[in-house]
Amino acid sequence: MSYPRLFHVAVPGVVHSRSFRCIWLLEEMDVEDFEICMLEPGKPYAAQMRQYGVTQSRKIPTLQIDNLEVRESGVISQVLAERYASSRSMFGIDSERIEVLEWIAMAETCITFRIPLIPSLMQLGKSLSEIRSHVVEPMEHVFRDNVARFESHFEERGSDYLLRSGFSVADTMCGWSLHTFHTWGLMDLDTGASPLTLAYLERLRSRNGFQRAEKYAEVSPGLYRRGCVSVS
Repeated sequence: MSYPRLFHVAVPGVVHSRSFRCIWLLEEMDVEDFEICMLEPGKPYAAQMRQYGVTQSRKIPTLQIDNLEVRESGVISQVLAERYASSRSMFGIDSERIEVLEWIAMAETCITFRIPLIPSLMQLGKSLSEIRSHVVEPMEHVFRDNVARFESHFEERGSDYLLRSGFSVADTMCGWSLHTFHTWGLMDLDTGASPLTLAYLERLRSRNGFQRAEKYAEVSPGLYRRGCVSVS
């Protein structure tokens, strides 16, 4: 395998796995040489990944790079951002280093790890409405607190993105969470109570890198190069 290979799964119109954060990051950095392996939703990931040489990892996201299997979207994003820093720096300026790491941690812990919806939806066994009373409603205060943190951040900063210096890996990490959970109706940004956060999400969705990453949900399971070009 000559290129970094990222494993991903998506259900069109419903959900992208957390690998989306990493694909989006690669697109924003304009990296040409990478592969995306799309798995089939609803089937065990480990068996599918073994067909492509994965020996240890059993989860999504997984990145094959330099004979390693790297897991967790936050770690993968940092690895990719550092490896391709010569193409475009995604960590902001030096003084923002701690801040960007804090946003990465928030995206992985305060938001994602509290939402046990993704495995359920990926298994295609239950609809969002069927699990709402068990998962969504008890966690509504968490969703409100998360949105409030973004809203107060943009009120204070007045910036377009999370870092003052501009778009960064913090945005690809937190942006997936906002996009996914707003799409599912878990973080309701349409009430008018969080206009700055909604405007931020709309800016993210309008970026070319975001839109190119979304296209992988439209392809069949298999191996692809950048631009959803099938690898024969």
